[in-house]
Amino acid sequence: MARARVQAMILGAGLGTRMKSAVPKVLHDVLGHPMVWYVVDAVRGLDASPVLVIPPGNDAFREVFGESVLYAEQPQRLGSGHAVRCGMDRVTAEYVLICNGDNPLPSSHDYEEFVDACLAEGATAGVLSADLADPRSLGRIIRDESGGFTRIVEARDATPAELAVREINTGIYFFRTEELRRCLAELRPENAQGEYYITDCLGMAMRDGTGVSCHASSDRWELVGINDRSELAAATRLLQARKQEALFAGGVTIDLPETVRVDWDVTVEADSEIRQGSCLRGATRVGRACIIGPNSTLIDASVGDGARVVASYVEASHIGSGCVVGPFSYIRPGTTTGKQSKVGAFCELKATTLGAGSKIPHLSYIGDATIGENVNIGAGTITCNYDGFTSEKHRTVIEKDAFIGANNNLVAPVTVHEGAYTATGSTITHDVPPGSLGIARAVQVDKEGWVRRKKHGQ
Repeated sequence: MARARVQAMILGAGLGTRMKSAVPKVLHDVLGHPMVWYVVDAVRGLDASPVLVIPPGNDAFREVFGESVLYAEQPQRLGSGHAVRCGMDRVTAEYVLICNGDNPLPSSHDYEEFVDACLAEGATAGVLSADLADPRSLGRIIRDESGGFTRIVEARDATPAELAVREINTGIYFFRTEELRRCLAELRPENAQGEYYITDCLGMAMRDGTGVSCHASSDRWELVGINDRSELAAATRLLQARKQEALFAGGVTIDLPETVRVDWDVTVEADSEIRQGSCLRGATRVGRACIIGPNSTLIDASVGDGARVVASYVEASHIGSGCVVGPFSYIRPGTTTGKQSKVGAFCELKATTLGAGSKIPHLSYIGDATIGENVNIGAGTITCNYDGFTSEKHRTVIEKDAFIGANNNLVAPVTVHEGAYTATGSTITHDVPPGSLGIARAVQVDKEGWVRRKKHGQ
């Protein structure tokens, strides 16, 4: 039997003043995504087009989600009940699930389990609870002797006995849409803050005798909501632990996990090792049997099977299978290194294609270059790709089997053709023919007695 249609509404219009930031709270980054992204992703199984309540005129949300969600604006921040009221025009389903955009930790299982329980009970209203070891300032769920829900009491209003209760309100609610509309129409800001609280709608359901389904999550919860930078860091640690556990289960070794960051969308295949101090971000993909680190950063990078990236920085580039990078090299966007190639110590590559088996062993800058197979680049070589006037960079081409001597300047646009060599210390300003030796350096002249005359005036 198909599940009744349930539409999700995610509350994300709060500024989060305790974050002390110009960025809306729910757009703060957690492992490569804004925290609200995790909520949207988790409710996808319930609803293909969740309603996201946002502050007015904030295009940053649309930059994240485009048209994959429905938007509703809360022009004034007058409490959770007011935010829900602002979003109700976008709700068309028979039931509505309400959740908070500042809580990235609940899984799709948490939401689906809660909704299924409410539907199975024929509930008009429901609240998801969780057992928390340290409830601190969270609202407590109060039940009667038979275990039925009676009310939510805020920590500041709770008695010592109520504060001892570990079952807390997660801020996730379920309503029959028709009932919720009626309750919202009755809602009044009768509190010291002058705000409209969605929890008052639960009180109305109890008053009217329809009751409230209170379902306790079967998953372990350690944090509910993010209100400041400390809680942002705590949530990041919890999600990082989940991510790393998934990698362990997939056959990945992480050396000193507490020193490693792996973003949520990163994939790493079996038998690879991430060593201490490394950071894998964005859409990075790491193949099988790779070694990353120690102290390497990969951002939106792809790494082929059996490659090694040692103490280096790679961004928006592809490292070929069996390639070795580093230590201490910088691979800038647009670079591709071929199979079994090498980028050694203290090198920088930018928008460059390095052919299979080619080597740039040490101390070189190679930018805007196409390098063929089995090329050797001598130490201290640079491509001079910018003339200082035009906006476009000029390209250097080094064809297969070429050999570039140490301390070369390759002044682009220039081509070193197949099998050609260039002499050490050369500044190459025009194409070198196939199989030729290009020499471009001044003739050495020895000035005898120069040192004596310079030092002693003789």
